[in-house]
Amino acid sequence: MQYSTVQYNALQHSTVQYNTVQYSTVQYSAVQCSTVQCSKAQYSTVQYSTMQYSTIQCSTAQYSTVQYSTVQYSTVQYSTVQCSTAQYSTVQCSAVQYSTVKYSTVQYSTVQYSTVQYSTVQYSKVQCSTAQYSTVQYSTVQYSTIQYSTVQCSTAQYSTVQCSAVQYSTVQYSTVQYSTVQCSTVQCSTVQCIQYSALQYSTVQ
Repeated sequence: MQYSTVQYNALQHSTVQYNTVQYSTVQYSAVQCSTVQCSKAQYSTVQYSTMQYSTIQCSTAQYSTVQYSTVQYSTVQYSTVQCSTAQYSTVQCSAVQYSTVKYSTVQYSTVQYSTVQYSTVQYSKVQCSTAQYSTVQYSTVQYSTIQYSTVQCSTAQYSTVQCSAVQYSTVQYSTVQYSTVQCSTVQCSTVQCIQYSALQYSTVQ
């Protein structure tokens, strides 16, 4: 499929094995159960999206823009994204095995339960982020900029961050086994519990 334009889309049960889209524009989308094996999209623009159950094995996107997205249950095995922009995103339960993101910009994000095994992010900008339960095994971030972040329970085994700038961060429970940070700038941070962390360059105001 080369060009696709959808204004109103309501799906109850959807199963897709192989899907390739070059240009896709969706205004309103409501999906209850969706299962996708292989999906490739070059240009994708979504205004309003609501998903209850989503299972994706292989997903590749070059340019993705989402304004309003609400996901209840999402399971992703392999995901590769070059440029991603999200304004409002709300996720209840998310499980990701392999994720690679080059450019990501998020304004408002709310996550209740998130589990990530392998994650690689080059450039990330987040304005407002709220996470209740987050579990990450392997994470590599090169450039990260966060304005407001609130995390209740976070568990990370291996985390590597090169340059990170955080203005306001509040963490209640955090367990990190191996963490390496080269350049970090934090203005206001409140942390209750951290087990193991290794920092090279850190500036806290």
